[in-house]
Amino acid sequence: MNRFNYFAMAAIPAAMLAAPVYATPAPLCVAAWNATTAYNGGDKVSLNGNTYQANWWTQGNSPATNAGPIGSGMPWTSLGTCSTNSTPTPTPTPTPTPTPTPTPTPTPTPTPTPTPTPTPTPTPTPTPTPGSCTDWLTTPVYTSDQCVIYKGKKYRAKWWTQGSEPGADPWGPWEYLGDVYTPTPTPVFASRMVGDRCPGETPHPTWSAGASYAADTVVKPAGGSFRAHYNGSFVPGIFVTKQAHVASAANEPKVLGQDSVSFDASLWSVAALMPRPCPTPTPSPTPIPVQISAAEVTIWRGGAKGAYSMVHDDFCNSSVSQSHTTIAEPALTTRGLVAAFGAITAECQPAHWAAAQTFVAHGHEIANHSRNHLPGGSSDANWINSVEIGDSVQDVKTNLNGYQMSYFIWPYDTATDAALAYLRTQPGYLGGRGSNRDLGGGNIEYVGRPAGVNAANFSDPYMVKWDVFTASGQWSLYPMGSEILNLHVDAAINQGGWATRTMHGVSDNAYDGYEPVPVARYLGHLDYVKAKVEAGLLWVATPSNVIRYRYAREACAPTPNGNQVLFNTGNADCVKYATPLTLELSASAGVIYVKQGAAALAVKALGNGKFRVDADPQAGPLSVFGQ
Repeated sequence: MNRFNYFAMAAIPAAMLAAPVYATPAPLCVAAWNATTAYNGGDKVSLNGNTYQANWWTQGNSPATNAGPIGSGMPWTSLGTCSTNSTPTPTPTPTPTPTPTPTPTPTPTPTPTPTPTPTPTPTPTPTPTPGSCTDWLTTPVYTSDQCVIYKGKKYRAKWWTQGSEPGADPWGPWEYLGDVYTPTPTPVFASRMVGDRCPGETPHPTWSAGASYAADTVVKPAGGSFRAHYNGSFVPGIFVTKQAHVASAANEPKVLGQDSVSFDASLWSVAALMPRPCPTPTPSPTPIPVQISAAEVTIWRGGAKGAYSMVHDDFCNSSVSQSHTTIAEPALTTRGLVAAFGAITAECQPAHWAAAQTFVAHGHEIANHSRNHLPGGSSDANWINSVEIGDSVQDVKTNLNGYQMSYFIWPYDTATDAALAYLRTQPGYLGGRGSNRDLGGGNIEYVGRPAGVNAANFSDPYMVKWDVFTASGQWSLYPMGSEILNLHVDAAINQGGWATRTMHGVSDNAYDGYEPVPVARYLGHLDYVKAKVEAGLLWVATPSNVIRYRYAREACAPTPNGNQVLFNTGNADCVKYATPLTLELSASAGVIYVKQGAAALAVKALGNGKFRVDADPQAGPLSVFGQ
């Protein structure tokens, strides 16, 4: 080997050490994001050297300003940086100093003409969109990197600042990022067409959290409206479920703007809401005023022959209340009947108040059975009128959202003259159950005790007559051994009056409170009552509502005036006892229509030119028309 070759070979290892070492390259960028392309959940795009993945169907929402972690509510999630260069860029390593080799006489090498380096075309900086920026205000505190918009320009906080106007000082706390512009919206494309609803039909439901939606359900967005592009035109858009699901905030389809929506493409699709042929409504005949010759209030609501009220005493008492909530109230409500429950307010616990709210919602009355139900009644040494009659009212107001008790039930159905006189003067009360006279010292005057059926025009609402239930019937108006419950109802119908039934609990255990009504007997009685109601013979109402009706029919007496019926609403008692009344109108027409303000009232034709209608005197006069 000659000397030249020896040195040449010796240089080979050094050359090999100088080979480039490649750094781990960033993933290649996928297709670039396009504002006009619709992306489904899972699709990936690249923008400004970053890769993003769609969280759901989206279109026109730039990943640069609409990206966040999964669950953030943003349509895009960033997957990190990406590279547009498919050839790895070598990372240079230090080149060791090679062993000197003989320098041969160089052969002159022509100097190459340098290839000019092309000047890169500058990439225009996009004008920022508002994104997550908020309007600048003078009072909030802004910290580093927070973004605001002020006078159409976008700024970033350089450091903590408050009250410094963006743009006022170029060296101040705000960095100008560019002008704000609203990008030209990309249309939302509808994949199908659904028909709109015709007048009078139930409208498409509006999206609501917690609702269960079946597949192919048409749903309006909860916030705002949008338009969709369908068959080359813009039309109103609406959402349609792809699969059954329960609505939640996480899967709500949202309207972001007139041409921008956000939704989970696995659950929803967009449809074009198109009008459909609707039947032409039949024009209503021009109403003709009808003269009213007479207007009278029926004795009882609905034209019933008699009225009936059921009262359950001792609500909130531990030995009675459970039967009120689990047996009596559900049985009444399922039959469309109502009753009053007399509360001993000092004994009421949270569960009782919750049950009472249900009672009121179902149309029942909470009556006042005093605050403590003292052993000696109103002659007890501890009885204080303002406490037992007044504070008990406040107990109920506090726990039942301001509910006003208006009917009083005396403990043991006895009252001193002073206590009864006090009750009559208290505001908010309309009446009370009749009491035996308590003379004090355990002396009770039972002569003329208040048992019986109230006449239709009873004169004292604080001495309402009643009949009490006992298993044997020993204290009843009716023969022992008879069905005293039903006989009291029959008496009200036959006499045209108002019967009130006093009961306590409902139980087959005779020790559950005072004289409970056996369950089967109670349910049988309710069925009997319901049958009388359905036959139009009986009106079942709470005591206070019967008192209201009895006095309103006089205080609000109707007067016919041409084709109108006027009410005496200037009477103070008409306001005090305000309640809907049943009217019988006389008119020389076969058919009439009655309106009260803008409301059309239901009319029942009775024949011979008579008609029945229910109306609230406080809602204004009635206007009567025919064809």
